[in-house]
Amino acid sequence: MHPVLSGLKAMDQPDQMMKLSVKGFTLSELLLAVAILLIAICGLLFASVSCILMNESNNNLVIAVNDAQYVLEQIKGLAYADIDNYEPPDFDNLNNETITLDLDKSDVTRIRTVTVNVSWQERGRQRSFSLPTRIAR
Repeated sequence: MHPVLSGLKAMDQPDQMMKLSVKGFTLSELLLAVAILLIAICGLLFASVSCILMNESNNNLVIAVNDAQYVLEQIKGLAYADIDNYEPPDFDNLNNETITLDLDKSDVTRIRTVTVNVSWQERGRQRSFSLPTRIAR
């Protein structure tokens, strides 16, 4: 018997040649597995990019809230009569950030509504945030 084939079992019929059983994946099975793997990786990559963009957007929103809160704290420190003359400071924490005030001019109830509007540019679109409060005389 051949030395390489000596460890293999012979078939029942001595005159038949020995058949080696080769097991493995076919090319179509491998291509299908690679396609499924690529779809899964693309999905995870898309989710990662979305999370990074959402993180940036939320970070900008937190900055806008902090800026609006800072302006409101300055207004609350003013005398009631000086609220109309207040000019918000210029911030450069966000891209093209502008801060405007909406002051309720009606003083019937001796309570004024003050709204701080923060707007900025984010990835080519305009975003805004408004923070209202009421100030009593």
